[in-house]
Amino acid sequence: MSLEEHVVLVDAGNQVLGTAPKATVHTANTPLHRGFSVFLLNPHGMVLMQQRSHVKKTWPLVWSNSCCGHPALNESVEDAIKRRVSYELGIAEIHNLTEALPHFRYRCTRDGIVENEICPVWVGYIDTDPRPNPSEVEAYYWENWKSLTTLIAKHPGSFSEWCELEVAELDNLLSFPGELPEIIPAVS
Repeated sequence: MSLEEHVVLVDAGNQVLGTAPKATVHTANTPLHRGFSVFLLNPHGMVLMQQRSHVKKTWPLVWSNSCCGHPALNESVEDAIKRRVSYELGIAEIHNLTEALPHFRYRCTRDGIVENEICPVWVGYIDTDPRPNPSEVEAYYWENWKSLTTLIAKHPGSFSEWCELEVAELDNLLSFPGELPEIIPAVS
């Protein structure tokens, strides 16, 4: 990873306005920029959840989905996901990576910091446990999807705001209590 990662600033139509150093963007007035979220499942359909590192500027120690990040200018979201999953989780291979929510967008605030992203949501499979980078991930665990949706419904605010919104939309779209969605064939 380069020492100075940049985010791609965009307008409401996702047209590029420029780039800015990631370290300077996330403030109380965060401009709209490109991001991504990915939910990684194991071959048994359990989803990988991570607790963000205590050293992160945004949402430290908050539980969230498997991995989030920002594609670089002219980098595909799929390539950005593979780059970040490798860097954050030490996972080299993702199977059946599928864009599930291509038009997801959110804006949320915590501790005076705003996240403001056009953030397609992807789902994929991994067949290994992560080896987390401690500057990115404090802890992780595997969760049953139905248990995750129940936990979020009973305890809103227990995960990152974007994770909770994404889980609700994925659950409505894919309806997978008890079974894996057809959109994501299991690893054989």
